[in-house]
Amino acid sequence: MGRIFKTTAFLVFILVGIYIMLDIFLVLDNTAKYIILASLILLFVCKDIQSYRQNRDLIIAHQKLKDVNEITEAMRSTMELEELLGLIIRDIRKELDFDQVFLYLLEEVEDKKLLKCIADSSRALSIKGIRRLNISLDETPGILSLSIKERKPYIVEDAMRDQRVETPLVNLLKLKSFAVIPIVVRNNPLGTLIVSQNNLKRRITEDDFTPLLLFANQVGIAIENAKLHKETEELTRVDELTQVYNQREFQRRLPQDIELTRRYAHFLSLAMLDIDDFKHYNDSNGHLAGDMVLKQLSQILIGNLRRTDAAFRYGGEEFAIILPATSREGALIILEKVRKEIENFPFEYRERQPGGKVTVSIGIATYPIDTKKAQDLVNCADKALYQVKATGKNRTCLYEDLTEKIGLKTEN
Repeated sequence: MGRIFKTTAFLVFILVGIYIMLDIFLVLDNTAKYIILASLILLFVCKDIQSYRQNRDLIIAHQKLKDVNEITEAMRSTMELEELLGLIIRDIRKELDFDQVFLYLLEEVEDKKLLKCIADSSRALSIKGIRRLNISLDETPGILSLSIKERKPYIVEDAMRDQRVETPLVNLLKLKSFAVIPIVVRNNPLGTLIVSQNNLKRRITEDDFTPLLLFANQVGIAIENAKLHKETEELTRVDELTQVYNQREFQRRLPQDIELTRRYAHFLSLAMLDIDDFKHYNDSNGHLAGDMVLKQLSQILIGNLRRTDAAFRYGGEEFAIILPATSREGALIILEKVRKEIENFPFEYRERQPGGKVTVSIGIATYPIDTKKAQDLVNCADKALYQVKATGKNRTCLYEDLTEKIGLKTEN
């Protein structure tokens, strides 16, 4: 406003000069001269105010673009998807000044299109999705599907009265006034960004679309890049043949899991599993048949372990299994079930194996009872495994049983 007053004062000074000139050279009554002078003043003031508003709008637009740029720069700082989601939610609320932010990604589940809420400004983040906030586009068509289909943003002034609004958006998200911004990359819709303004401190207008659309585009690119990074990273952690984790991931994971176990004063059990007479199987049936056994055995492991457990191909026909928060007794129950499942599975050519079936031997060691060191835990489990191999195979052995039988001592 100070600029307006300075400019207007200068113009008034000029106009006073014009008034004096009119008074000298034109024969007009005072009323006519005053009207002309007032009109000129009003014209210049209006022009100045218009210039100020245009300048103000440019400043606001520049600031919004600056905010978007700062957000996108922050997003480039990480390739971890969960961390990226946190940055998106935090920055869009802070920089673009919205009360709530919801990030939905589009997925196809059993030939149905599902919008999965993976980030919510008022709740924890989850790549797997916040289940109760997920919305089926096939079952609840509305403004979200409209935005995705037409790749256009929409504003809803009153969610309760707008017939385009899906019921879950009102019931689950408690939205009143909000905008839906499609996330599109290379004309391929990835999901939607929902921003809301519930405290009525300002209305969402079409002026908000420019930074939000720019931001949504950057979000889509960042999410695609993070997913690609995650998939690429996953390939380096997974054994190509069996699709369980590889030894490299095992060496990284075990010390971390032991540290967490120590911190929370829990147990952790480690099992080493080896296929009995696997060389005989390969020699008799060929390596392709042996590879199939490894694949099928890995699927048995995945199917019978808990979500918190992790299986690793340790090398050749040997596997390692980490069982967090599991005592030796609990590990024995789980791994005996695994051993029996393998023994009873109809592997091809199993009748050619000793005993007419494919079997495994398993050794188990438990932290911190057997040892408190990661590498020693592997050695303890290996010793229990070799004890099984030496005494008949197709059995599960605790390191505890081994120490009791032959008097071994572990270094704590």
